Amino acid sequence: MTKSGVSSEAVEISRTWQYAMRATTVASCFGTAVLLFEVVTDYTLTALLLAGAVLLAAGVAWMVLAPIGCAKYREFRAVMIAPIVVGIGVALVFSGVPDRLAWWLSADSFTRAAQVCAKGDAAWFGVMHVDGIYPYDGGCLFAIYPTDGGVAYFAPGSTPPSGPPRPYAHVYDRFAPNWYHFSTPIVHD
Repeated sequence: MTKSGVSSEAVEISRTWQYAMRATTVASCFGTAVLLFEVVTDYTLTALLLAGAVLLAAGVAWMVLAPIGCAKYREFRAVMIAPIVVGIGVALVFSGVPDRLAWWLSADSFTRAAQVCAKGDAAWFGVMHVDGIYPYDGGCLFAIYPTDGGVAYFAPGSTPPSGPPRPYAHVYDRFAPNWYHFSTPIVHD
């Protein structure tokens, strides 16, 4: 006992708290993994909503369990795992690592398809989902929704059109040899 009457000794950790904290940590890991998968594949909004709901529920549970674990059980390590996992996931997303990994895993299949450039609908190229393929501006464009853009291939020796922005015209930004990100901004006069 201290002078204030509060014990500095930790109490034996409750099994219920341990299981609840483990479930919160597993949910955080799952939500972060689904978020990273969604960022890599750009597959579906449903996956993004699922990850958000799981991370929200895990965050609420963590906000209840963490103070109990720290104050009552002096269990700091178990309390810190979930926020560290989520923090690493968020840092990876903002650093662009999932996008670079997705491109590295998918570049060969994109290049093979771009050289043929057969107009097509939704398809997978490596780990990336594309909603449409079509020739345009002398290149081959792979539309990735829900964005108004995607990736474009221009054969060696050719480049996308450049000049002042035109209404509803694609804007290209080079990111790899012969490959460009494109978007379609709305420009008004």
